[in-house]
Amino acid sequence: MLTCRLFQKDLSSYLDGELPAARAARLEAHLRLCQHCRNEVAALQGITDRIRAVSRNLTVSRDFDQRVLRAVGYYRVTTARRERRPLTKPLVVLALILLALLGMIRHFFSRQQPLPLTAPLPAVSGFAPAPHSAPPVPGRDQR
Repeated sequence: MLTCRLFQKDLSSYLDGELPAARAARLEAHLRLCQHCRNEVAALQGITDRIRAVSRNLTVSRDFDQRVLRAVGYYRVTTARRERRPLTKPLVVLALILLALLGMIRHFFSRQQPLPLTAPLPAVSGFAPAPHSAPPVPGRDQR
């Protein structure tokens, strides 16, 4: 029965002639060995034959498929005007992007630039340096 499960999904396609040749050959080999699956194929074949017999007497209008699709809301008439999508969502997104850019530009230009250091500052010590006395100038009066 485990192998039957592998072939159950292929039975309908096999009867409709839609199964690829390699899979159809494997299914036929299985059908030669499995009475259960042969019974399934016979039952499906009976249903298919009944549907074909009834469908021969039916006539369907040319636009039947379009009417069915329209009735379930899938198909739209192509002659109708296309609906315009509202622009509110894209405009809100664009406005938010512009506000963010303006905020970044304002932040960039309002920052205080640090002053550049031209020369290193002298080291500070706890003791004051001794005053330098100028050497005496000859010929001047010294008091």
